[in-house]
Amino acid sequence: MKPARIKLRSYAKVNLGLHILGKREDGFHEIRTVFQTIGLHDTLEIGLTQGQGVSFQCNWAELSSGDNLVVRAIEAVCRHAGLERGLEARLEKRIPQGAGLGGGSSNAAAAVMGLDRLLGLRMSRRNWFEIGGALGSDVPFFFLGGRALGVGRGSEVYPLEDDAPCHVLIVLPPLPMPTAEAYRRASLQLTTPVNKSKIPLFCPAFLDALESGDGLENHFETVVFRDQPDLKRLKQRLLQRGARKAGLTGSGSALVGLFDEKGALTQAKEALRAGGVRLLATRTLTRDEYRQSLVECLPRAIG
Repeated sequence: MKPARIKLRSYAKVNLGLHILGKREDGFHEIRTVFQTIGLHDTLEIGLTQGQGVSFQCNWAELSSGDNLVVRAIEAVCRHAGLERGLEARLEKRIPQGAGLGGGSSNAAAAVMGLDRLLGLRMSRRNWFEIGGALGSDVPFFFLGGRALGVGRGSEVYPLEDDAPCHVLIVLPPLPMPTAEAYRRASLQLTTPVNKSKIPLFCPAFLDALESGDGLENHFETVVFRDQPDLKRLKQRLLQRGARKAGLTGSGSALVGLFDEKGALTQAKEALRAGGVRLLATRTLTRDEYRQSLVECLPRAIG
């Protein structure tokens, strides 16, 4: 009796600040950030089929081609394990694209973990991270969940102690911001060659800065706020309406506001509702909550 199908939750993330130290020799950017998983999630179902190859379906037509991170992740696992068998994947998207919420990276990580469990491959965490890092810089974080420090190009992650859970309001403007475009348009001041002597001192200073002030300092705000000044005003409105911290997440274009009380979030959501933006309310997840809720439906056996 072999498992036939598995269903997983693929959670979004927010960045609690993001600094760009400079451009690396390999062409990527050296960053420091703190990742945090939140309750907003897609749903990914993977099953065995007859024949060979991977079939893929998604409720968003623009993602229905075979050239997406879910298919690439499944194919990478199959290559690693030397497998040739038929697989199908169905993805129900809820995480907005081009918002800095890590939806595609999360989908890829869920595909790796789900296929490992579905087929009983018993892959090591090292295998997960090697496959995930090759798929995208944010993918390895989703093998950890909770709160984690991201360094290098973001694919080197270290678990941090979870903060007390808080409520999160996501503000989504009409215009997305593709990650590659955001990096391309970063100012020259932020893309000078990395001064590696600063790196060992940066992480503790960055973590200390998270505990003070009301900003989630993100260097992409320099670029994104210049093109979309309404976002800067929305950030200020989040703070005025009770968010203890607010700022851009990832490379944008979503803003996040962190609230200690759900009632305060509800009031802020009502106040911002008339601004022509999409609003999503959720909360942070601890690492244990993340791990325990990843699998929505355990594998079913073939009769």
